Amino acid sequence: MMGYLLDTCVISDFVKGEKNTLKRLKSTSPVEIFISSLTMMEVKYGLAINPQRAVKIQLVIETFLSSITILPFGVSEAELIAKIRSMLKAAGTPIAAYDVLIAATALTHNHIIVTSNLKEFQRVPSLQIENWRSS
Repeated sequence: MMGYLLDTCVISDFVKGEKNTLKRLKSTSPVEIFISSLTMMEVKYGLAINPQRAVKIQLVIETFLSSITILPFGVSEAELIAKIRSMLKAAGTPIAAYDVLIAATALTHNHIIVTSNLKEFQRVPSLQIENWRSS
């Protein structure tokens, strides 16, 4: 089953109440929503470095994370990432380390990546991308 792998910026949009993102999330079954364990790390790191904000949004984030599937980063993803990174480096178009790891997770599980960071992710061949944010 193809699902949606949310990037960190989508979680941020959800917390901020970005209307298009909320609309898409409400109209999509939680069983179709995934994040990478790397995205979970980025979200938890954001909470850890901003304790005042964490107090206000932690419950919302924890509730959201408990309703979706968090995909581990494993051997298949690591093997794919090596190929993608070497190809992008050879083409002179590398992308940020976490983004390429998240892209490999989406490809490994045959999910569409949801992000507003199109510039980076568009460099990864075969990656299906959607932007749920208001334009």
